[in-house]
Amino acid sequence: YSFCTLLGNSNMARLAFSASLLGLGLAGSVEQIHLNLGKTPSELTVQWVTQDDSKRNIIRWGTSSSSLIHSSDGDSRVFTQDANRTWYTHVATMTGLNTNTEYYYMVGDSQNGFSDVFKVMNRRKRPEGEPYKHILLGDMGSACAFTLCNACTQKSTVCDANTCSKNTTVGLVSETDADMFLHVGDFGYDLGSDNGKVGDQFFKNIEQIATRTPYMVSHGNHEDSAIDLAHYIESFRGMPSNAVPSEFTSSNGETTNTLYFSWDHGLVHYIAISTELWFGVGDKSTNKASLLDWLKKDLEAANKNRENAPWIVIHGHRSIYCSCDGDCDGDAAAIRADMEPIMFEYGVDFFINGHEHNYERMWPTYKSKSDQSNINPKATVYVVTGAAGSVEMHEPFTKPQPSWSAFRSNTFSYTRMFVYNSSHIHWQQVQTDPTLFPGSDYGRVIDDTWFVQESHGPFNASLAPKVKPTSCGDCSEYDHWAPLLGLEDGSGRSMVDLIAEFRKKNGDDAWREKLQFLMNGLQSNLTVWEDVRGDGNSDGAFAEKKGFQWKGGSQ
Repeated sequence: YSFCTLLGNSNMARLAFSASLLGLGLAGSVEQIHLNLGKTPSELTVQWVTQDDSKRNIIRWGTSSSSLIHSSDGDSRVFTQDANRTWYTHVATMTGLNTNTEYYYMVGDSQNGFSDVFKVMNRRKRPEGEPYKHILLGDMGSACAFTLCNACTQKSTVCDANTCSKNTTVGLVSETDADMFLHVGDFGYDLGSDNGKVGDQFFKNIEQIATRTPYMVSHGNHEDSAIDLAHYIESFRGMPSNAVPSEFTSSNGETTNTLYFSWDHGLVHYIAISTELWFGVGDKSTNKASLLDWLKKDLEAANKNRENAPWIVIHGHRSIYCSCDGDCDGDAAAIRADMEPIMFEYGVDFFINGHEHNYERMWPTYKSKSDQSNINPKATVYVVTGAAGSVEMHEPFTKPQPSWSAFRSNTFSYTRMFVYNSSHIHWQQVQTDPTLFPGSDYGRVIDDTWFVQESHGPFNASLAPKVKPTSCGDCSEYDHWAPLLGLEDGSGRSMVDLIAEFRKKNGDDAWREKLQFLMNGLQSNLTVWEDVRGDGNSDGAFAEKKGFQWKGGSQ
């Protein structure tokens, strides 16, 4: 092939290229490959890792697997924060791409070898009447990545393409026609754990979806520590950042600022923010103030472009509205005080986050008031989708469902967002829970609704929701504990009230004993369960190591 000349005349180069065309690759050399959307529709960026340095890392691409005629050099950086270990990240961009066109690509170098050849559709143009499909998820670990596929377990951090190969018809691996994945924080649990090997495995696990579909992100609290923040910044520096300042300094040095940035995909303008900037994360130039200043300017520009991208979605990690536990009080209120007025002023359609290990879809809400209608919303819709699966498991509901909460569920799940046109979005939540449910329930849709917005733009204060409904109204709760706790007394009271009464009467030890009894009935491959601290608040529980108790033993 003529590529031997492009790659160099060494035997290694010829071997690497031949192996990649055969789908063999060079095991253990080029790894953790994932795609990002580029800064323009004519670009796609690819990031990968090698354990050894090399003089030249490149990406090659073309419209045929046997004709990778284009090439671009990668930008390489050394990672030095893992003890007694040095490795390298590489970022390269495919340019001059046509939309609605399939491309083949491979990455690597003559020293470490080249990857397999992968295929990606650049900016698919959907036929009239068919929607764009965006997959949203949060809080997915290496172990317990139950949403990735139905073969993932808590026993191993490995859930790669080989693990999932027996059934690719459900879970994230089945979403082969997705236009984009969006992961709203908390990766691997944690990226820096076990000297970075947990993070390595997380990226190996998502290769099966992230090499064919762009994998976009925002920063979570499990990426707050110095080592985990460095892993996050370096591992996702290929994002199409337009942040100001443009650089961020972690413990590994200065590189691209990906704590906030924005991009367009089709009819949607996405804005990634780090909610951790409210809680002390940052460097000398990047902080909450710099974010809010940049955000207002970005939203002003986005509103001028609403003819092309009418929907605006902000995503971060912690909640602005939620109702499960103590996270929904102080932390949410702190972010809400700054963000809610801005989102109302600029007409932001959705705020999407994780952090709570459940799913909760709010009605359009402003100042804790809602009209309980998704037709021409008069305020932002808030959605928690943090139940992709991790070692912290589920999150219990210890607070009553408020009037502005339309649907909540504490089963493992992920979100499908179908963007049909400038006025209609179809929303589904897909259950992926192997704990208390039969295998036939994996992949079923538990929440299904439409949003209709015929007039995008800044919300009108005179039309904003002003009355706080006295009841939940047309809302739903899907609580996996409810049918098993044996607390129903025929009074019609909510499960939250019944749980509170049981704990007050019998004490938390009795509550833990009841949960342990339920634990014994779970599938044998699950050895951990809920965080059962008194307040039900799992924020920081994984790092605390004490002050709470895990079902099935300590973590």
